[in-house]
Amino acid sequence: MSDERTDEIAREAASLIATGKARTVAEAIRRAADALNLRGAPMPGHGLVRRHAQGMAMQAMGDSAYRQSIRAVWSVAEQIMAVMEQALPSANSVLVGRAVKGQIDAGVTIHLRVYTPSPMRQIVESLLAYGYEEPSFETAETRLGRLDRIRFQDEGCEVLLTRCLPEMAGQMGCDLFTGRSIPTATAEELRRRLADENA
Repeated sequence: MSDERTDEIAREAASLIATGKARTVAEAIRRAADALNLRGAPMPGHGLVRRHAQGMAMQAMGDSAYRQSIRAVWSVAEQIMAVMEQALPSANSVLVGRAVKGQIDAGVTIHLRVYTPSPMRQIVESLLAYGYEEPSFETAETRLGRLDRIRFQDEGCEVLLTRCLPEMAGQMGCDLFTGRSIPTATAEELRRRLADENA
């Protein structure tokens, strides 16, 4: 049986995110538990907080505006993937994670993977040539080894792009850290979705 206090914390955390008083789900959960004086209660998972955030966003925006915000995220991802297709014809780009399913609440980051032998420098030069902002550089220690990443903003969305080697494509539908299955979408799949949404 679930603890009502857990759901109460999740609702408060979602509210903190919606009002911009917390930047991440983890921070929102901590602050909500403190504000409600429920530190000893079982803490909610990120998924529960995001479901409450989604419900709040849908209620505040209305269904049409909410669907439009999902389309906007998919469009940002598709445009970046189109740049990769143009600039690096041998590259294979995919959108991975929550954004694939349209779960854009509670601080979504657009996670893109580019499977290419080209160095990260070439990816960045291609993005800059198309007018994207200068990214910050990161590395990730994953199950598959150390991978180069860049982070930047586009159209109000945070984008995290990870360069993977082509031989890693067999792990495309798996989380880079845990190996668990995750949703993916190619540029062509996003184009079809966007076309269907606009039909």
